[in-house]
Order: sequence, then structure tokens, then C-alpha cells
Amino acid sequence: MATNRKAIDLQKEQKVEYEWGTLWPHYHKEKMNWATGFRTKGDVDILFLSGSTGRDPFEDGPCRTPDEERAGKGKVVGGIKEQTRQTLEDIKNSLELMGATLKHIVMFRYFLKRREDVFDMRDEMYRFFEENEPDLRQHPRPATLLRGVGIDLPDMLIEIEAWAVVPRKK
Repeated sequence: MATNRKAIDLQKEQKVEYEWGTLWPHYHKEKMNWATGFRTKGDVDILFLSGSTGRDPFEDGPCRTPDEERAGKGKVVGGIKEQTRQTLEDIKNSLELMGATLKHIVMFRYFLKRREDVFDMRDEMYRFFEENEPDLRQHPRPATLLRGVGIDLPDMLIEIEAWAVVPRKK
């Protein structure tokens, strides 16, 4: 019981306040790359983004027939690192389209086809965050990681969902 109280006290001390809510870090003897949770405050809009993937934005097109769908027709970019970067670029672009930024993200859900890709995915994700929104690296958001899952296309290795919170304009 004392250990739980210590963890709760540390989380309270290390919480991060944003205009749109409070990030509660995940307590562990080593800094983890996810947080416990995020609580919104005030008048905010919550954005739920559909899963983004490593589809090639210039070469891939939607399946037009059931046969194309069954055949797994589609084109993705490179391997796990390239697909991770493309996925995060897609999330960034979607957020900007909806009037938000990467900093507004409060939750991630990662789906990996191959268990062994987690470290390459994480390294590329860290690089992307450091280049585009260092706050995501400095203050990791709550996240769920599912490995060994089936994803849409045979060559597709990753899918990422993101949730964001944006303060309403007054």
C-alpha cells in the first residue's frame, strides 16, 4: 500500500499542465514512454483521428472491387521506419487540417503487425517527435501498443490512432 501512495504522490508532483488539460505521467523507476492519462479542462474540442498507416500518399488508391480488396491491393512506403514516419506525417497533416497541432495529442494507440518492429518503430517515432514536436518526446502521452495484429494490407506494418484536445476559441 505504501508503494502505491508513493507512486501517486510522485505522479502529482510530476504532472504537466497544458491550457487544455493535465497530463499525468506514468511513474516507474525508469522514465517510461507513455503516461498514465490525460484529463481535459475547460471548453475543449476532442478530436478522434482514424487510424493512419504507411500507405503511399501518391501511389496508393482505394480498392474498387471486392477482388482487389481480397488480393490486398495497395501500396505502402518502405519498411517499418518509413511507414512509421509516413503514419506520423499523416497524423500531423490531419491535425493541421482540423485546426490542431501535434502538441494537442493526448492519446495514441499503436498497432504493429510484427512484434520485433517495436524498437525500430519507437526510434523513428522519437526522431519524428524531436523534429516536429519535442513536447511529445519530453512528456510522453498515454498510449496503448498492440503487437502481432493483422493490419489491412499484406505489406502494411503499422497503424496509429491519435486523440487530441484543442481549446475552443472564445
